[in-house]
This record gives sequence, structure tokens and C-alpha cells, in this order.
Amino acid sequence: MLNFKEITAKDYDIFKRYLNNIGQNSCENAFVNMLIWQKAYNNMYAIEKGQLIIKSGVGEDETFRLPMGDNFELGMELIKTYCKDKKPYFYVQEGERLDRFLSFYANEYDIEEHRNAFDYLYLSENLAYLSGKKYHSKRNHISSFSRKFDWRYEKITAENVGKIKECAKKWYIENDYLSDKYLPFEKQGVELLLSDIGAFGVKGGAIFVGEEVVAFTLGSQINEKVFDVHIEKALSDYSGAYAVINNQFVKNELMEYEYINREDDMGLEGLRKAKLSYKPSILLKKYFCSAR
Repeated sequence: MLNFKEITAKDYDIFKRYLNNIGQNSCENAFVNMLIWQKAYNNMYAIEKGQLIIKSGVGEDETFRLPMGDNFELGMELIKTYCKDKKPYFYVQEGERLDRFLSFYANEYDIEEHRNAFDYLYLSENLAYLSGKKYHSKRNHISSFSRKFDWRYEKITAENVGKIKECAKKWYIENDYLSDKYLPFEKQGVELLLSDIGAFGVKGGAIFVGEEVVAFTLGSQINEKVFDVHIEKALSDYSGAYAVINNQFVKNELMEYEYINREDDMGLEGLRKAKLSYKPSILLKKYFCSAR
């Protein structure tokens, strides 16, 4: 029987063993994401017979990921046994694991595309070098910022993390009017990551103007080819800072990765426009799988 428990910081090594070997590139497969949003989505996990089972939600809203481990069929049986007479509801990304699921259950499930959750993946070299006509406006934003401000980039370390925390505090005060039920969880997640920078494989970068941090970003590895940017913030008085931190973080810290996952747009028109403007190489599709 599956015994589910909350995902905590202590579970990092457990998840690392499973997540690095499943060949999936979605932001949901980054441990840091599951940890940050644990309270918001009730992310829970169980390990049984060598299979990692992850679920979110409660009751009728309970949703499962496809099982992770060396025996897909066993993992599915464990989920079905746990759900008893109710067929489980799945949230999945495109790829080999979805294909395998459909090879067994295509006649039992309806597959619904979830556009608002598509991940935007970019070639790291494109974000770092911004070459060609398609990135002309991005280069202009960076040039304009450089004309206005005497800035520098720094990797986030234990020595400068206090300055990053000051910037984060300012940003959340500045954007309090945008607050919804998710923003407090994000804020708590930022505080957690900055409390022990480097834990969970987190990397971060910041833009300084003088001694003030005006933009920062935080992310972690999904697998050896893909890095996930979880958090990116810039103060409103520094127009162009988002373009600068995006570019500098990749150029200075992430060139070992082929792709940068900048996550989804949540269906927000402005955010979708911004993410599309960087010309994603892959729009990673997500689906809801519900029993017929």
C-alpha cells in the first residue's frame, strides 16, 4: 500500500536518484519546484517496491504523475491499487513515458492538451549570444540598460546573498498589488533557497548597480542537458534589467547545458508574449489524462 508523505528538503537525494534517469525535461521534474510548491499544490510522494509515485491535490482533485522507477507496469498497478475503484487522473508531459502510457491505456483515457502549462525551452547559446535579427530588440534592451546604468554581474554566493535578500524584499513589496494565493508560496520558496544558496544544486546570479542588487535569478538542474530557471526578479526602476539578468545568468553559469527551461506562462497574455519573444526551440506540451 502506498503511504504518501510531504516532500521536504531532506528528500533531495532520494528524488535525485529517480529524476535524473527518466529523460524528461519539464519543470515539474525539478526537485526544487516540487519543494517550493509543496504547500500550494499538496505535493506528496511515496516509494514502494523501487517505484517513486508523486501526486498532488486532495480528494476529487488528486492528480498523479506517471510512476518513476525501473518497472512502469508495477508503478501503474501500485497507483491503481491505491485509488481502489476510482481510476487515477494523470498530469503528463509529451515524450516516451506518455507514449508508453498510451500504449497500455489509450482506450481507457481521454488526453486533453493543457496549453497554459507548456514549458518554454531555449537553446542556451541563443540566450547567451542573442545573435541574429530575431534577437535585435533584446540586444537593444541590454544596450539601453548599459547606457543608463553602470552595472556588473555577480554569481550569488554566501558573501553577497544578503544583498539578494534585500532585492527580493523590495520586489515583493513593490508587487504586493499582484498578490494572489500563489505569490506567498513563491516568496517563501525564495527565502528557503536564499537561506542556503547552493543546496539542492541551486545556482543564482544577480545584477548590481553600485552596491544595490536590482535583479536576480535562481534555478536548478533538471538533468544533464536541461537547466530550469525557477525565479527571476527585477526592480521596476531599472528598465531592461530582466533582459540583462536573463542573458548574463546563462552566459556566465549555464553554458554546460544544451537547453534552458524557463517554465510555463500560466495563460497570462503578457508573460506568454515575453516568453515567445525569446524564440523557444521547444514548446514542451503537457496533458491531462482523465478516465473515460
